[in-house]
Amino acid sequence: MNPVHGGEGSGTALRLQEHTSMTQDGEEGTKSLVTGGEASADVLMTQLCPLRLEEVVTKNALYMMACRSTAQATSEENPSEACGTIRQDVGEKEDKVQPALEMVALNDWKKLKELGKDVSGPGQKTNSFHSQKLMVVKQIVKHIKSLPQDSLDSHSSAVRCQGMQLITDCSKAKPPLEGKEKLDVVIVCVASIFALPSIEALQRQEGHKVNVKDLYNQTVDALEVMLRALLSEKPNPAELQNFLDHLAPWMTSEKAHERARAVITSVCLLQAAAESPQFCMSHKFPRLGLLIGRLALRVGDPEKEIGRQAMEGLYFLYSLMWCQKEPERKMGSVTAVLHQMPQKILGIYKPTRTCENISEIVKRFGQFLSPDQMADLLLTAVESLKEASESTIEASKTILNVILEKYKQKIQMEVPKIVDRIHSQLRAIHHSHARQVVMMALCLLAHAFLEEVSTALLKCPLPLDRLLDVLLKELQERPSTSEDRAFIIPLAAASALCEVLSVSMCTQAVTRFYPRLLMALLVQVHYTIGLSLPDSGVSRKELIPACCVVKTVKTLLLKMGCHYEFTAVEKEGGWELLTSSEEHHRGVGLLARAMVHYSCCQLWRILYLLVPFLERGDKQHKLTAMAFFVELLHMPQAKRLPEKYSVLRLLKGLTDPDPVIRALCVKGLITMADWPGKEIKVLVPAMINSLCGVDGRLVVEALADVKKILRGLDVASYVGCITSLLRLLFDDERVSVRSAAISLFGKMVKKVKKTQGLMKEEDVLDSLIPLLLHLQEGNPDLAEKCKNALDECSRVLEWRLPKQVGNGKAWHNHQEDVDEICQYLVKKHQENVQKFLFQSQCYLSSTQPSLRRAAAMFIGFLVMHMDSMMRMKDLDIISNALAGLLHDPEASVCIFAAQAHDRVLAIYWKLKYGLVEQHKVNSDSAEKHKSPPNPPATEGTSSRLCNALNLWKLAAKH
Repeated sequence: MNPVHGGEGSGTALRLQEHTSMTQDGEEGTKSLVTGGEASADVLMTQLCPLRLEEVVTKNALYMMACRSTAQATSEENPSEACGTIRQDVGEKEDKVQPALEMVALNDWKKLKELGKDVSGPGQKTNSFHSQKLMVVKQIVKHIKSLPQDSLDSHSSAVRCQGMQLITDCSKAKPPLEGKEKLDVVIVCVASIFALPSIEALQRQEGHKVNVKDLYNQTVDALEVMLRALLSEKPNPAELQNFLDHLAPWMTSEKAHERARAVITSVCLLQAAAESPQFCMSHKFPRLGLLIGRLALRVGDPEKEIGRQAMEGLYFLYSLMWCQKEPERKMGSVTAVLHQMPQKILGIYKPTRTCENISEIVKRFGQFLSPDQMADLLLTAVESLKEASESTIEASKTILNVILEKYKQKIQMEVPKIVDRIHSQLRAIHHSHARQVVMMALCLLAHAFLEEVSTALLKCPLPLDRLLDVLLKELQERPSTSEDRAFIIPLAAASALCEVLSVSMCTQAVTRFYPRLLMALLVQVHYTIGLSLPDSGVSRKELIPACCVVKTVKTLLLKMGCHYEFTAVEKEGGWELLTSSEEHHRGVGLLARAMVHYSCCQLWRILYLLVPFLERGDKQHKLTAMAFFVELLHMPQAKRLPEKYSVLRLLKGLTDPDPVIRALCVKGLITMADWPGKEIKVLVPAMINSLCGVDGRLVVEALADVKKILRGLDVASYVGCITSLLRLLFDDERVSVRSAAISLFGKMVKKVKKTQGLMKEEDVLDSLIPLLLHLQEGNPDLAEKCKNALDECSRVLEWRLPKQVGNGKAWHNHQEDVDEICQYLVKKHQENVQKFLFQSQCYLSSTQPSLRRAAAMFIGFLVMHMDSMMRMKDLDIISNALAGLLHDPEASVCIFAAQAHDRVLAIYWKLKYGLVEQHKVNSDSAEKHKSPPNPPATEGTSSRLCNALNLWKLAAKH
């Protein structure tokens, strides 16, 4: 022991000698102290306390020790004079004295002296003395706590040493310190020393002025002596456990020097307990598993010296446990033979094979542990996994493996407690390797005690934030279709999320994750389209991966209160659209529109999430994100988006190889056409070019709000390129596309005026015949749109179409209407009838029977009224085209094609024999001309109709 503060024996004897020599009656004082007794203890404290407190209250304790003799010479007669003498000796150092603490020391000295001379009852004397003792200890703790913890010099070292020495002396007086007072002493003194920087760092700070290592060793010695003295007040396992628990936080410090200090001090206390004759082992350690776990983990410390010291501590602990196991040894110091025994049983510390040491430690100590102590050991290993150190993780893994292999039956009754603690620790364990160790331990527990583990897990509260974060990461992964069938993991995550959403308490946590969860689920739906569960012949809808994910989307929306949005999507068949590879983006758009329409409170978060979302991921990822983003552009908040993230991003998308992306970008740009400060109209040619070759349905969907583009346009070519694209869609095979294209065309024509010159007359004329023929499709809705478009076209052309155009009657039942319309066109617009005739011929090969029939009728009547304008060559072409319809599978087409063919032949023969003009002027003079030869019988009207019908019947049979 260092001579500065001495040991428990020699140091105290020296101080007793000093004090007894200063009494007025030296021999009598010495005799009373030697003989002992209650009176001598009181006299001892009366003499020690004022002296020590006068040393503590100065800022330079070592200097005060030099002045001790002066103070002692006058202290018995007049304490004030003693303090005055100290002030004179200190001289220039007077500013370093703390007056407040000095006055406390002076008062304590007076009170304790009077107490020693008090002749009152022993109970009153003891209580008064104990209160004075507590006051002294509190002042010392307060003074030590105020010392700096980033440096160590001779002054601060001396103050710590003298303070802890005084507490050591106070501990010898009865009654002992209890509860909070003792706890404060241990915590403050330990922290004051352990928190100091490493000795190397301290030495660099002080330079060569002082030997920091010696000062530090003196301070640590004083601490250990104090802790031993405090432990000796109640020498039993519970008190030892309490002291070691206060050192535990320092044993897991990230700083090696702090861990080393904690381990060394723990070993010191264990050694004191093992070697103390008064240490009583009649009681058990309340938390023995914790002690073993902490020391075993430090055996695996990367610092070899820490591991060696921890192993030494386990030797002493094992000795104590062995003493407790022997009935005849409940008290007494460890013998030399018993001290050597643990080394043979636990083995020698092996720095390169620490896992073997730890395994043997757990196996050997296991015989002493009760089920709850074994559970504490296991949980100590689990809790240590929060450290990121690989050595700690390996040590924890070793402890867990030994317990679950060798002592698993011992912890059966503790399984609920263990599972609950593991569950609560999971969120604090971030290292992947550590999490694997925990999960493996949990799996081993479940393998041995499935029912207990399952029941315990069901009772555990959900760590929702952590759980949702894990599920989100899995949902953001693309499913794999490889042989290992890893694509089930995202599907399992979606199903798990669906179950989590059924928990009532999860609303707040889900709200924080809602935007990311929704987008991840929508992308995951796209990923899982077309996939099926492996080796599953079941075709039930709920077992289809895409349908499972859609179910989770529904549950998420309902959890967030989106009931109106849910119903709107349901009515429009949006859930089915989501699970279709071709319609998925439409389902996403439908959901987004519903959310915008009903002003979903979380939309702005989704909008800002999509800004970076569009730049990441594969085709499915980008397509889903773009479909949602385009619809959110209708939000007022979207107008605050910088041009970089709105216009330029969509303009870049116009060149995307995916036609759906291009169509969505056009739709988004049109949405922004009326945004202030956004020049979208100049992009019209690029937008229309990007739609070339794109499916008609995508085109009409992209141009749905095209009227926004027309506002402020002053270039006819812009409108012309749009109308040309729409006219191509008039004849699309899908009625929805035709209807949408015709409707958009009518709206565009309605927005323009003839005086503006935004539409060329040729563009309008080219649309007349297609619109006129589509009136005869038999679709009332389409017919209404065609009529409206024709009305707008006639307004722009300043034509007055006959009323038969819009009366809604079917031509095949009212041929007179066709005749009237054709007569009007020929009479009023002869310059365009050739174009009309050519356009109508294109519909003779239409896939729709109604259009073929209407085109045949129109051509027949138009040619009849154009007789003088027709050429033989043109009639030959028209006749051959109509003849091809005589074999049409639709009977009505055959009939009306035959009639039209007759009208064309009639004009043909009239032109061939020059009867057209004569017929028009005077029909009675026909006999003056040579009558044309009768056509062959097969060319007769009745015979041709019969032949056409027979051919149709024959085709129908086959």
